[in-house]
Amino acid sequence: MAKGKIVIMGAMVLAVLGAAVLAHAEPAKLGQVVYITRSKACGCSAEMVKLVDKAVSQIFTGPRQTLLKRIDYDTDREAAVPYIGEFRLIQLPALLLLDSQGHLLWSAIGIVDPYKLEEKLKGFGA
Repeated sequence: MAKGKIVIMGAMVLAVLGAAVLAHAEPAKLGQVVYITRSKACGCSAEMVKLVDKAVSQIFTGPRQTLLKRIDYDTDREAAVPYIGEFRLIQLPALLLLDSQGHLLWSAIGIVDPYKLEEKLKGFGA
């Protein structure tokens, strides 16, 4: 009986401490947006790249422009390869929303839904 009370009390203490930590946790904040595109894409992927380029250009204006790091895989492969390896990208274009430590918050590979991107940016404080 005493053992059961100790276990229950221990669980309650852990629950209270866990709730306190969660209450003070800050929401993830956007540090950088990496956009890897292809200037020499051909066929149907060229059309997709054009659409995503247009959406990215329209969304990343004003203060948001400073968050964006645009990399063209076809002209600057060395800059793109670390992101391709780390985030295991198998298709381009790719849009990576990273926190200040470079951890992935959200990504869009291939087609980017501008409405969903706007929603994510606002959710991460941008």
